[in-house]
Amino acid sequence: MGDLDGARVVVTGGASGIGLGLAQVAIERGAAAVVLGDIEPTALERAGEHLDGGHRARVLTAAVDVTDPIAMDGLARRCDEELGGVDLVCLNAGVFSGGHAWEVTDDDWAWVLGVNLGGVANGIRSFVPSLIERGSPASVLITASIAGVVAAPVSAPYVTSKFAAVGLAEALHHDLELVGADHVGVSVLCPGMVSTNIGNGGRNRPADLPAATSTGASRLADAGIADAMESGVDPVEGARSVFDQLARGRFYVSTHPVRMWERLVGNENDDRLHGRAPRFQMYD
Repeated sequence: MGDLDGARVVVTGGASGIGLGLAQVAIERGAAAVVLGDIEPTALERAGEHLDGGHRARVLTAAVDVTDPIAMDGLARRCDEELGGVDLVCLNAGVFSGGHAWEVTDDDWAWVLGVNLGGVANGIRSFVPSLIERGSPASVLITASIAGVVAAPVSAPYVTSKFAAVGLAEALHHDLELVGADHVGVSVLCPGMVSTNIGNGGRNRPADLPAATSTGASRLADAGIADAMESGVDPVEGARSVFDQLARGRFYVSTHPVRMWERLVGNENDDRLHGRAPRFQMYD
């Protein structure tokens, strides 16, 4: 989506990190209204106040659990009732849990897949039918990760969920083409390292789930995430890169320069083409 002038935008996971960055840059580039959906009420209130200060865009906040399809339907309904619909849907909420693949518990798998994949699927079901029906230009931006195309160790649930999110975005693109809904665009965001709070995602882990796996490998993953977040790109700067790439019509977009994508994905595809085991690559 290149032109945000007057656009109505909804962002899940919008209270912090990449989501808040996307919302802020959407306002910078002329969005008329932004709806922040997030599971953290306190962070949501702060984010709403931050975006409201001195901006001309209307800012709405909604406490929503993306894993709850009824809650996502309610978010879409509120957007219809209060804004007359939306033009850009950013399905961005995400969590991380690490550890060796054989150590990760069923609860860890259920939580990460429920948010990172189930949340996207719920968002598609809740928002896309009305985008198709309305007939005006609209876009869906699905946040995956560079870990959704280039796998990393000690992060099996996260990597699996993000590979699935990339595949879901691609499938959605094909489905929209199949039904002739050319007015609805799709892009998938595959961020590199961005300075966010995803390493502390356990703060939003459901109370009815036991604590996340704690092993040497999971602690190694947590430490790696913490280090990467300290040196990562600022979310607002990353979001500017995202919207610049969307304006150029890219399907695969990143918070980082396109050359990073080309290097990492080029190496990954070369390994696949020649049947080699994948090499480990740093996401910098």
